[in-house]
Amino acid sequence: MDLNKQDTWPDELLGHLQQHQAVFRAWELQKIGAQGGGSVSGPDYDRALDRLRKVLNRYTLHGYHCTRLTHHEIVQIRSTGMQLPNEAMLRQRIERLRACGLMDAAIAAALIADNQAAERNRAGRIWFCFFPPHLDSETGLSDLLSYWGGESLYNSHDTHAVRGPLLAGIGTPCLVEAEVPISSLRGPSFLDMKVARQFLIWNGLQTSEPVLHTDCAIQPLPARSILRIIEFPDSDFVALTGCDTWQKQLTVGRD
Repeated sequence: MDLNKQDTWPDELLGHLQQHQAVFRAWELQKIGAQGGGSVSGPDYDRALDRLRKVLNRYTLHGYHCTRLTHHEIVQIRSTGMQLPNEAMLRQRIERLRACGLMDAAIAAALIADNQAAERNRAGRIWFCFFPPHLDSETGLSDLLSYWGGESLYNSHDTHAVRGPLLAGIGTPCLVEAEVPISSLRGPSFLDMKVARQFLIWNGLQTSEPVLHTDCAIQPLPARSILRIIEFPDSDFVALTGCDTWQKQLTVGRD
């Protein structure tokens, strides 16, 4: 299902939301201080969300993972899917580039010694945006697509005079488009709340509360879940990211 397209939502999900619409609407109106929506207690709202998540867990979400990949990594994801990132995986990726001659031993050692791959918010998590990436800002996207190795690596090296340009010169900006099992996403998150809110908006609710959702899978994603890997400068890549309007220009590097 696509969070932004009602015609992709399963009938079971729409029926469940319709059945509990009064609870979700009352909560949203209470939160913004609007009148006429009735009232609902926190425990009743939480129970409705819990039941909603159980329905959602039977389905998948259409999402995009924004990154920069070498040709070898693109082929690997297409054939075996996406594995959960961690410090050991990053080390293997760096060592492969060193062996291929894309960096020397000293730079490889520096990258391995200084990164954030083991941090709690990064290890074992594959991040996706469940909306067209162009709805995010250039600031939120450009670095992800400009530096090889992911945020856990370039955060520590992008301003370095040597290592920053080197990471920017490896690989191709890519969107990994996938159907992500909702049961594989971390919990709890705001997904349930945003699904209910989006349904209410389609049914006349006036609110400025957010519905765009970013989340992470905490289980590996099999190859069958990968729809395609869209590479820069493919026209679909440009349309989905809006990169043709950015101040920072994307480039294709060595791999």
